[in-house]
Amino acid sequence: MFVGIDVGGANTKIATSDGFVDSLYAPLWRNKECLYAVLSEINHRFGTKIEAVGAVMTGELSDCFETKREGVLQIKEALATTFTFKALQFFDINCTFKAGSEVDKDPLSFAATNWLASSTLIAEQYKDAIFVDIGSTTTDVIPIVGGDIKAKRTDLERLKTGELIYSGVLRTNIAALLKKIAICDKGEECGVSSELFAITADAYLVLGYITEADYSCSSPNSYAFSGRENEEKSRVSAMRRLSRVVCSDLEEIGEDGAVSIAEQVKKTQVEELITPIGRLKEKYGLETVVATGIGDFIAKEAADSLNIHFLPLSSIYNRNVSATFPAFAVAKLLENVLYGHR
Repeated sequence: MFVGIDVGGANTKIATSDGFVDSLYAPLWRNKECLYAVLSEINHRFGTKIEAVGAVMTGELSDCFETKREGVLQIKEALATTFTFKALQFFDINCTFKAGSEVDKDPLSFAATNWLASSTLIAEQYKDAIFVDIGSTTTDVIPIVGGDIKAKRTDLERLKTGELIYSGVLRTNIAALLKKIAICDKGEECGVSSELFAITADAYLVLGYITEADYSCSSPNSYAFSGRENEEKSRVSAMRRLSRVVCSDLEEIGEDGAVSIAEQVKKTQVEELITPIGRLKEKYGLETVVATGIGDFIAKEAADSLNIHFLPLSSIYNRNVSATFPAFAVAKLLENVLYGHR
């Protein structure tokens, strides 16, 4: 069994090459030591069935680390400490697997590589496409031309080019997306509170694009729901949080007002994705969007608006694999590499 692990700042995702996937909540910024417990759980779950482990990461950006270099090395150490008797390989920015000793030599070559694992697997199957992965926190927009990944290799450079959009469908602060909000059908606009009152998970729960089970992160006011977590992630609670974004409540703006805010969140995220997809379509003549991630419905609307063919990977694999695709991709790539050497 080949296992892929994607260590993020909020969630650690695991997958096997035969399609088992899971996502474990592990907020490194709160306690980076929690990663050891999560990795131990993975090791215990599969035990001696594991032939090899492939790893990618983005958690090195968590502010519990002073630098990305420190983050990579500590995440590597947690993985190496846990999987001591198994082949452990790390995926680097050159799309190759390396042993832990190579991570020590050049840590930054292993930072933020989860999108590269996904893109490498996609490039083997779709030679000319715009690969879009919309997750809980970020969105990747990757041009693949003739089987080559044309994107920049660091997050900083990808932010400059629009190949990385730092918003997702669960953890993004609504105030980071909307600067003005139209209130109901009166055509009036108002400013937005910059407090962390609501997140995109609230918007998409209200609109029905995600379920309470999909709401895998903590709500902004989770501290107020001790002992009644189900109520925390109810549709009504989400609408209350959305109403606070405009310093209001449901008594004042009503359900229609909260739903309107949620719809404006979705419209904004679709529009911010249309721009880079359109640019890549024109630059490379690409006519297909291959999409994965829990937010692929946003990619569909963006592709449809540009009249580009849309292919969701959830229709080929399944929704769970699509939602944890980097972990699945690194497991499959490692399996292909090691089997190829036998």
